[in-house]
Amino acid sequence: MAEGKTVVTENGLKALIEASSVGKQIKPAYFKVSEQDIGDIYPGINIADLPAVWYQAPISAYVPVNDSTVQFILDIPQDKATKYGKTFGLYLEDGTLFAVAKPPYPFPPLMRQRFRVQFVWEQIDAVMNFEDIPFYEFDQDVVHLDAVSTITLALFDVQEHLVVLDQFKADYYRFKDSTSQKLLNHEERISLNEQKLSDHELAILDMSASFGNLILENSLEIGLLKQYIGG
Repeated sequence: MAEGKTVVTENGLKALIEASSVGKQIKPAYFKVSEQDIGDIYPGINIADLPAVWYQAPISAYVPVNDSTVQFILDIPQDKATKYGKTFGLYLEDGTLFAVAKPPYPFPPLMRQRFRVQFVWEQIDAVMNFEDIPFYEFDQDVVHLDAVSTITLALFDVQEHLVVLDQFKADYYRFKDSTSQKLLNHEERISLNEQKLSDHELAILDMSASFGNLILENSLEIGLLKQYIGG
């Protein structure tokens, strides 16, 4: 049996790591299919959405293989298969592109496109919520093109560095923003003090002018008084 390839995206890895670390569950809820080949896919691929999507539907069903393996079924009826199915995406309820899957060869139009995608994770029920996704036993002879892709998520130890890196970047920008705000506050205070100094200088000039005028007036009055007494 030919095998396709499936990888968890960077955002999917983050969601799984968080779910595993805090004891919550994530839910793969729907899938999209694209007629465009996006090229090489690799663990932790950084992609937020599929391009050239022509069909979207809830995940058709799931089949537990064992305690650590689950198989999702992405099923497109023949009458809905209007274009080539080259790339499939599994999405979480919040819209996160969880995984990208490629069949071993494109599914042609006007033919039922059923793709089985398999994931391996220790105690998978602890991190994935299958509520409302039907459990389904399917008949092999109705599968025109069948591809199973298995991925092990043992690389999570490496991918945890993504979370550490994001935290580092967040701390850096938080410190940068805090420092920038403090600098801005200091600049505002300097500007305010400069304005106050300018106001004081203007007040001093006004007082000097008033004082000069007063001296001039007094001088004139004294001169006139002398002239009057002398006359």
